[in-house]
Amino acid sequence: MYFNNGKGIAIILPLISVSLLMSIHVYSTEIKVIKKTKLAFTALPEQCVTLRQGRDCFATVALEWQLPSKQSFCLYQQGNKKQLGCWQNNNKMQIKVEFESNKSIKYQLRTMSDNKIIAETKVEVSWQHTNTTRKRRWRLF
Repeated sequence: MYFNNGKGIAIILPLISVSLLMSIHVYSTEIKVIKKTKLAFTALPEQCVTLRQGRDCFATVALEWQLPSKQSFCLYQQGNKKQLGCWQNNNKMQIKVEFESNKSIKYQLRTMSDNKIIAETKVEVSWQHTNTTRKRRWRLF
């Protein structure tokens, strides 16, 4: 009996130490992720749905961002490489833009000084029905 308990303790102790090390590692990575999420840039709705594939989707998209410090930046629509506006010494903003496209479009926040991308969000376009290539022939009989 003594040997059975000893073997059981010898097996359990390494398992407990491994599980403790794994839980400490998971906890330390969670702290790192929280520190990196200082910038919020969202588009609502994130998805625009059209009836058929290839048709334009129309929506009013609310773009909202919040930066940790005041900066000067511009908002770009990547699909058309179109500048939607610029703001100086600002860290929080909400703007509504008219979305009209048959493809997904990315929106980017870029710094005014060196045109560096600091944040990006995307509006996806999807459809309910795909286009079919077969011809429909109508027959009376």
